[in-house]
Amino acid sequence: MTTTTRGPATLIIATVLLAATGMVLVGIGTSSSRTTGSTPGPESPATPVVPTSRSHPGVAERSAVAGSSTSASVSAVPSPSASPAGGENLPPSMSGPTADPVVQRALDDAVPADLPTEVAHEVAELGQEVWLAEVTGRERDRWPDYFTDRGARTAFYTRVRVQAAIGRKDPVGPGAVVHLVWAGAGPAGTFMDGRTATVRFIRDERSGTWTPQR
Repeated sequence: MTTTTRGPATLIIATVLLAATGMVLVGIGTSSSRTTGSTPGPESPATPVVPTSRSHPGVAERSAVAGSSTSASVSAVPSPSASPAGGENLPPSMSGPTADPVVQRALDDAVPADLPTEVAHEVAELGQEVWLAEVTGRERDRWPDYFTDRGARTAFYTRVRVQAAIGRKDPVGPGAVVHLVWAGAGPAGTFMDGRTATVRFIRDERSGTWTPQR
Protein backbone atom coordinates (compact mmCIF):
# COMPACT_ATOMS: atom_id res chain seq x y z
CA MET A 1 0.00 0.00 0.00
CA THR A 2 1.14 3.54 -0.60
CA THR A 3 0.13 6.88 0.75
CA THR A 4 -3.16 8.06 -0.55
CA THR A 5 -4.55 11.14 -2.26
CA ARG A 6 -8.14 12.23 -2.10
CA GLY A 7 -10.36 12.00 -5.15
CA PRO A 8 -13.76 13.57 -5.80
CA ALA A 9 -15.28 10.44 -7.37
CA THR A 10 -14.67 8.25 -4.36
CA LEU A 11 -15.79 11.09 -2.06
CA ILE A 12 -19.18 11.16 -3.78
CA ILE A 13 -19.47 7.37 -3.63
CA ALA A 14 -18.60 7.24 0.06
CA THR A 15 -21.04 10.03 0.91
CA VAL A 16 -23.91 8.23 -0.84
CA LEU A 17 -23.12 4.83 0.64
CA LEU A 18 -22.48 5.91 4.19
CA ALA A 19 -25.80 7.73 4.31
CA ALA A 20 -27.33 4.27 4.31
CA THR A 21 -25.56 3.43 7.56
CA GLY A 22 -26.28 6.78 9.21
CA MET A 23 -22.79 8.14 8.71
CA VAL A 24 -21.31 10.46 6.06
CA LEU A 25 -17.76 10.05 4.85
CA VAL A 26 -16.31 13.50 4.45
CA GLY A 27 -13.02 12.46 3.01
CA ILE A 28 -11.73 9.25 1.52
CA GLY A 29 -8.42 8.17 0.14
CA THR A 30 -7.63 6.96 -3.32
CA SER A 31 -4.42 5.11 -3.95
CA SER A 32 -1.70 6.85 -5.88
CA SER A 33 -0.57 3.47 -7.17
CA ARG A 34 -2.57 1.09 -9.37
CA THR A 35 -3.38 -1.47 -6.74
CA THR A 36 -6.68 -2.96 -5.55
CA GLY A 37 -9.24 -3.03 -2.85
CA SER A 38 -9.32 -1.99 0.77
CA THR A 39 -8.09 -3.07 4.18
CA PRO A 40 -10.40 -3.96 7.05
CA GLY A 41 -10.41 -1.98 10.24
CA PRO A 42 -11.12 -3.11 13.79
CA GLU A 43 -14.42 -4.92 13.75
CA SER A 44 -16.94 -2.65 15.40
CA PRO A 45 -20.07 -0.71 14.46
CA ALA A 46 -17.87 2.14 13.23
CA THR A 47 -18.24 3.71 9.80
CA PRO A 48 -16.84 1.67 6.88
CA VAL A 49 -13.73 3.04 5.18
CA VAL A 50 -13.40 3.12 1.42
CA PRO A 51 -10.16 1.36 0.58
CA THR A 52 -8.25 2.43 -2.41
CA SER A 53 -5.33 0.21 -2.94
CA ARG A 54 -5.67 -3.50 -2.18
CA SER A 55 -8.95 -5.24 -1.56
CA HIS A 56 -10.33 -3.97 1.71
CA PRO A 57 -13.23 -5.39 3.68
CA GLY A 58 -14.42 -2.06 5.03
CA VAL A 59 -14.00 -1.40 8.73
CA ALA A 60 -13.78 -4.91 10.09
CA GLU A 61 -10.62 -6.40 11.58
CA ARG A 62 -7.85 -4.20 10.28
CA SER A 63 -5.49 -6.32 12.33
CA ALA A 64 -6.70 -9.53 10.69
CA VAL A 65 -5.39 -8.74 7.21
CA ALA A 66 -2.33 -7.40 5.51
CA GLY A 67 -2.07 -3.88 4.18
CA SER A 68 -2.69 -0.45 5.59
CA SER A 69 -5.94 1.44 5.62
CA THR A 70 -6.72 4.84 4.28
CA SER A 71 -7.95 7.50 6.64
CA ALA A 72 -11.32 9.13 6.57
CA SER A 73 -13.25 11.77 8.48
CA VAL A 74 -16.83 11.06 9.37
CA SER A 75 -19.73 12.90 10.92
CA ALA A 76 -23.09 11.65 12.08
CA VAL A 77 -26.22 12.54 10.20
CA PRO A 78 -29.70 12.73 11.72
CA SER A 79 -31.39 10.10 9.56
CA PRO A 80 -29.82 6.99 8.02
CA SER A 81 -32.42 7.05 5.28
CA ALA A 82 -31.72 10.65 4.28
CA SER A 83 -31.70 11.11 0.53
CA PRO A 84 -28.35 12.46 -0.75
CA ALA A 85 -28.40 15.08 -3.48
CA GLY A 86 -32.13 14.74 -3.95
CA GLY A 87 -32.01 11.04 -4.85
CA GLU A 88 -34.22 8.31 -3.47
CA ASN A 89 -34.01 7.48 0.22
CA LEU A 90 -31.31 4.98 1.11
CA PRO A 91 -32.18 1.97 3.26
CA PRO A 92 -31.02 1.81 6.88
CA SER A 93 -28.08 -0.41 7.69
CA MET A 94 -28.83 -4.15 8.03
CA SER A 95 -31.92 -3.92 5.82
CA GLY A 96 -30.99 -7.21 4.15
CA PRO A 97 -30.70 -8.30 0.50
CA THR A 98 -34.05 -6.78 -0.48
CA ALA A 99 -32.52 -3.32 -0.03
CA ASP A 100 -29.49 -4.04 -2.22
CA PRO A 101 -31.11 -2.76 -5.45
CA VAL A 102 -31.54 0.63 -3.78
CA VAL A 103 -27.86 0.66 -2.84
CA GLN A 104 -27.00 -0.28 -6.43
CA ARG A 105 -29.02 2.59 -7.85
CA ALA A 106 -27.41 5.02 -5.41
CA LEU A 107 -23.97 3.81 -6.41
CA ASP A 108 -24.85 4.09 -10.11
CA ASP A 109 -26.02 7.66 -9.57
CA ALA A 110 -23.08 8.69 -7.38
CA VAL A 111 -20.54 8.86 -10.20
CA PRO A 112 -21.54 9.43 -13.84
CA ALA A 113 -20.77 6.54 -16.15
CA ASP A 114 -17.58 7.11 -18.12
CA LEU A 115 -17.11 3.71 -19.77
CA PRO A 116 -19.13 2.07 -22.54
CA THR A 117 -22.04 0.20 -20.96
CA GLU A 118 -20.81 -3.25 -21.95
CA VAL A 119 -17.31 -2.54 -20.64
CA ALA A 120 -18.64 -1.13 -17.36
CA HIS A 121 -20.78 -4.23 -16.82
CA GLU A 122 -17.92 -6.55 -17.72
CA VAL A 123 -15.45 -5.05 -15.26
CA ALA A 124 -18.11 -4.73 -12.54
CA GLU A 125 -18.88 -8.44 -12.80
CA LEU A 126 -15.21 -9.32 -12.84
CA GLY A 127 -14.56 -7.05 -9.87
CA GLN A 128 -17.21 -8.86 -7.85
CA GLU A 129 -15.65 -12.23 -8.67
CA VAL A 130 -12.15 -11.07 -7.71
CA TRP A 131 -13.42 -9.51 -4.51
CA LEU A 132 -15.31 -12.64 -3.45
CA ALA A 133 -12.11 -14.63 -4.03
CA GLU A 134 -10.23 -12.06 -1.96
CA VAL A 135 -12.46 -12.19 1.09
CA THR A 136 -13.53 -15.84 1.00
CA GLY A 137 -10.38 -17.49 -0.37
CA ARG A 138 -12.37 -19.41 -3.02
CA GLU A 139 -11.38 -19.63 -6.72
CA ARG A 140 -8.15 -17.75 -6.23
CA ASP A 141 -6.49 -20.03 -8.77
CA ARG A 142 -8.20 -17.99 -11.51
CA TRP A 143 -5.82 -15.10 -10.79
CA PRO A 144 -2.65 -16.77 -9.45
CA ASP A 145 -0.38 -13.77 -9.93
CA TYR A 146 -2.79 -11.50 -8.10
CA PHE A 147 -3.22 -13.79 -5.12
CA THR A 148 0.44 -14.69 -4.73
CA ASP A 149 1.03 -11.03 -4.00
CA ARG A 150 2.03 -10.44 -0.39
CA GLY A 151 -1.03 -8.21 0.04
CA ALA A 152 -3.50 -11.10 -0.31
CA ARG A 153 -5.38 -11.70 2.91
CA THR A 154 -5.24 -14.88 4.94
CA ALA A 155 -8.17 -14.14 7.29
CA PHE A 156 -11.45 -14.80 5.52
CA TYR A 157 -15.07 -13.70 5.72
CA THR A 158 -18.30 -15.69 5.74
CA ARG A 159 -21.91 -14.89 4.74
CA VAL A 160 -20.49 -12.62 2.06
CA ARG A 161 -22.63 -10.92 -0.54
CA VAL A 162 -21.99 -8.01 -2.89
CA GLN A 163 -24.64 -5.36 -2.42
CA ALA A 164 -23.65 -3.16 -5.36
CA ALA A 165 -20.84 -2.68 -7.87
CA ILE A 166 -19.96 -0.23 -10.64
CA GLY A 167 -17.15 -0.07 -13.18
CA ARG A 168 -15.57 3.30 -13.98
CA LYS A 169 -12.38 4.66 -15.47
CA ASP A 170 -9.50 4.57 -13.03
CA PRO A 171 -8.87 8.19 -11.97
CA VAL A 172 -5.28 7.47 -10.95
CA GLY A 173 -4.05 5.65 -14.02
CA PRO A 174 -4.98 3.71 -17.14
CA GLY A 175 -7.50 0.92 -16.87
CA ALA A 176 -10.67 0.63 -14.83
CA VAL A 177 -11.67 0.60 -11.18
CA VAL A 178 -14.60 -1.27 -9.67
CA HIS A 179 -16.29 0.27 -6.62
CA LEU A 180 -18.11 -2.25 -4.45
CA VAL A 181 -20.43 -2.25 -1.47
CA TRP A 182 -20.59 -5.59 0.31
CA ALA A 183 -21.68 -7.41 3.43
CA GLY A 184 -20.07 -10.20 5.43
CA ALA A 185 -19.02 -11.56 8.79
CA GLY A 186 -15.34 -11.12 9.60
CA PRO A 187 -13.02 -13.59 11.33
CA ALA A 188 -14.31 -12.38 14.70
CA GLY A 189 -17.87 -13.24 13.62
CA THR A 190 -19.31 -9.72 13.45
CA PHE A 191 -21.63 -9.30 10.45
CA MET A 192 -21.78 -5.87 8.83
CA ASP A 193 -23.17 -4.51 5.61
CA GLY A 194 -22.22 -1.29 3.86
CA ARG A 195 -18.57 -2.29 3.68
CA THR A 196 -16.75 -0.69 0.75
CA ALA A 197 -13.88 -1.76 -1.48
CA THR A 198 -12.21 -1.07 -4.80
CA VAL A 199 -10.56 -3.43 -7.27
CA ARG A 200 -8.41 -2.06 -10.08
CA PHE A 201 -7.81 -3.60 -13.50
CA ILE A 202 -5.62 -3.09 -16.52
CA ARG A 203 -6.60 -4.31 -19.98
CA ASP A 204 -4.43 -6.23 -22.39
CA GLU A 205 -5.10 -4.47 -25.67
CA ARG A 206 -4.12 -7.51 -27.73
CA SER A 207 -6.27 -10.11 -25.96
CA GLY A 208 -8.90 -7.73 -24.58
CA THR A 209 -8.70 -9.37 -21.13
CA TRP A 210 -8.82 -7.49 -17.84
CA THR A 211 -6.28 -8.31 -15.15
CA PRO A 212 -6.67 -7.28 -11.47
CA GLN A 213 -3.84 -5.18 -10.09
CA ARG A 214 -2.79 -4.41 -6.52
